[in-house]
Amino acid sequence: MSRNRDTGPAWSYHDSTKLSYIDLTSKPPLYKPSEGRPLVALPRGLPPPEMPAIQAAALPGGGSGGRVDVAAVAQLLHYSSGLVRKAVVPSVGEVHYRAAASAGALYPIEAYVVCGDVDGLPMGVYRFSPPEAGLYQVREGDFRRCLSLAEGDGDGPAWDAAVVLTAVFWRSAWKYRARSYRYCFWDAGTVLANLLATATALGLPGRVSAGFVDEEVDRLLGLEGGREAALCVVPLGDGTGSRRAPDCRLPTDARKAPAARGETVYPEMRELHRESCLGSVAEVQDWKGVLEPRPAEAAERSHPLEPAGPDLPSTDGLGRVIEDRGSTRRFAREPISVAQLDGALRASTGRLTADFLGPGADSLLDVYVIVNAVEGLEPGAYHLTPGGQELELLRRGAFRSEAGHLCFEQALGADAAAVVFLMADLQRVLGRLGNRGYRAAQLEAGVVGGRLYLATHALGLGATGITFYDDEVTEFFSPHARGKSAMFVVPLGRKAAENRVRPFRSAIGVKLDALARGAYPAGSNP
Repeated sequence: MSRNRDTGPAWSYHDSTKLSYIDLTSKPPLYKPSEGRPLVALPRGLPPPEMPAIQAAALPGGGSGGRVDVAAVAQLLHYSSGLVRKAVVPSVGEVHYRAAASAGALYPIEAYVVCGDVDGLPMGVYRFSPPEAGLYQVREGDFRRCLSLAEGDGDGPAWDAAVVLTAVFWRSAWKYRARSYRYCFWDAGTVLANLLATATALGLPGRVSAGFVDEEVDRLLGLEGGREAALCVVPLGDGTGSRRAPDCRLPTDARKAPAARGETVYPEMRELHRESCLGSVAEVQDWKGVLEPRPAEAAERSHPLEPAGPDLPSTDGLGRVIEDRGSTRRFAREPISVAQLDGALRASTGRLTADFLGPGADSLLDVYVIVNAVEGLEPGAYHLTPGGQELELLRRGAFRSEAGHLCFEQALGADAAAVVFLMADLQRVLGRLGNRGYRAAQLEAGVVGGRLYLATHALGLGATGITFYDDEVTEFFSPHARGKSAMFVVPLGRKAAENRVRPFRSAIGVKLDALARGAYPAGSNP
């Protein structure tokens, strides 16, 4: 049996990282050094993508066809991984704001480009530098066939360029320790959401490949897998008019990355990454796209999601939404319309074109929602049926305090108009996809979260990703969610006038504090 089929490491990692925190000590740099390589400047001042953001988010990578040129490369990278603005904050100094959201603003995700005959850009392998809006060449030549073979495509690439997202693990682990492995995939997912939406706005087809021979892709990018590793590949363009990629020999050079100052190795992260690697093309091909569809469940009472209609406000273009977007720090306790919630859910949960989903499998995820204040929808706990067609009411009631508690005792969950919980049946996912399925489920959750960011901001609302109490989320939505695990949580609603964190303590948190202090006698039931 291959290492990927022994799913013990995925379970061990998931259970051992259920919410941990760390005192902040020495922060790693946000960007990799140039390493003495010359910079290839990308075009600047290009017009932003004008497709309505909610439409671009709803059709990830849904372009009808077209060739990638250097202008498209510049836009794809800027609106997914680029530096969009800077600000000086008195307490922390200069702050860099990037196109996609990142847990703790640590930005562990790097973007590489593998391209062939791209107009205006020599064929090669490049690393994107956000602060310089340019590319550092890692290798010269057409390596598309090497990348295609590593992802199990023996026919060679029918695409112009691919973006490969990697994670510099210590950048996130510095703050979030072993749990940061999850956060790296969330962050990669939000970058992916922007990348695929931008591709759609530019008319370029794109898909997500999470299955590949890890060692070969890492070697192609010049990585040492322990500290930085490839997470996914996104081929873009239809290859029309591009010369066939030649057979190529995978580079044999390997660079051992030096440890960063104060870097700590978390064995459970290293073990899960190692045990979820795919070691051969045959293993990659066996892994891809054969997950069974989820069975539909009959709902006693449900709310059909409405398609975008006259009640849905017109939305800004994708480029402007990405440039203006920012994670919400405080929500006003004001209702949103049911059309806004429906629009955000429809735009964010449409089917993703990814190699871990078979022809009939719409998602690895189950979507649950706590509705606090949505006009036209009674407060309560809901489940979004497979395929995203309707919200079924699981339990009616006012659950603001519970939502704040589940969101790691944060006011954002209590104040939001709605809180979206992205969960996965890991027994189902790991049973078919092995440990690699854990990566895929976290990645897809990040993509859905990123699409929620785009859709809510396009609708004039706010959203933010948030951490959570794992087992208590499952318990809250049970019995319906029994056996499922929380992957990512996104509160959404109207932004407060003052966008600063509000102190909060739920009734549940107060009771837990009292128990910890011994204020309740042993055996009592507060």
